[in-house]
Amino acid sequence: MRNKLFAVAVSILLAACSSGHEQTALKGTLHAVGYAPISLQQPADFQQKLLHAMRASRLDAYRELNEQLGGVRISSSSELNSHILQDGPVNSTSRGVVRGARVVNSYPDGDMYVTELELDLALYERLRRGGR
Repeated sequence: MRNKLFAVAVSILLAACSSGHEQTALKGTLHAVGYAPISLQQPADFQQKLLHAMRASRLDAYRELNEQLGGVRISSSSELNSHILQDGPVNSTSRGVVRGARVVNSYPDGDMYVTELELDLALYERLRRGGR
């Protein structure tokens, strides 16, 4: 009787512990916009500048999606010199893999090239777990 009671208690504790760690399915859609200046691109030829700006704006949009999914790590420091705050560096990093995003729109707007991405979070979860 005592062993049965112990087994039931352990089963209840394990069920309670595991239910607290279950991950809920992600729902909804994330949107990100990336920008890149056309005139500041390195090539001299306008068509090459445009191609570089297209790629840079797409990468900027992916960076934005990655930051929404995984967050941003910020590090900073400050320095005092004779009780006067000196300039201090602030650095940010973001690291991750974005799967399943699609380009919604990509267009020049004045001197900027703009790329809009969207990511269906349910598709992202399936791809992340190795499904299709």
